[in-house]
Formats: sequence, structure tokens, C-alpha cells
Amino acid sequence: MWEVWYGLEAAHYLNDNGELVADLFFAMEALAESAGWPQNGDYQQIDELILWQILSHLVVYQRLENEQIVQIAIIKPN
Repeated sequence: MWEVWYGLEAAHYLNDNGELVADLFFAMEALAESAGWPQNGDYQQIDELILWQILSHLVVYQRLENEQIVQIAIIKPN
């Protein structure tokens, strides 16, 4: 089963914005159910990073396939 982990910057962003980004949080958590691939929004893979445009945000993360982990590094509003 895949897991979603948050880097310090991403965790702070979610904590600071709480209810305002609840839908975004649930969309990121859903990555665990799709082996780390976005099911909505636009994304592109550049080397080891995935840049995902969703809900007026840019989410940058890695899929660590061997460990079955999605590591969210950066969340930026558009």
C-alpha cells in the first residue's frame, strides 16, 4: 500500500492554511490509491520529479516506487 509523506515546507503550508486547502490535501492523499499518479489536474514528469497543477496549486513531488511512497516536497499557490 502506497503512503503519502510531506516534507517540512509542504507540511507547514498545509498547517498554515488548514481548511482553505482541505480539498487539495484530500487530492494529495488520494495519490496513495493510484500508485502515486494524479487522477485529475495536469502533470508532467521531469526526471525524478512530478509537477502537478491541481486546485490552483503547483505540487512538486517524487514517486519512490521501491518504497511505495509519494514524497510531497513543495506546494505553491498559482
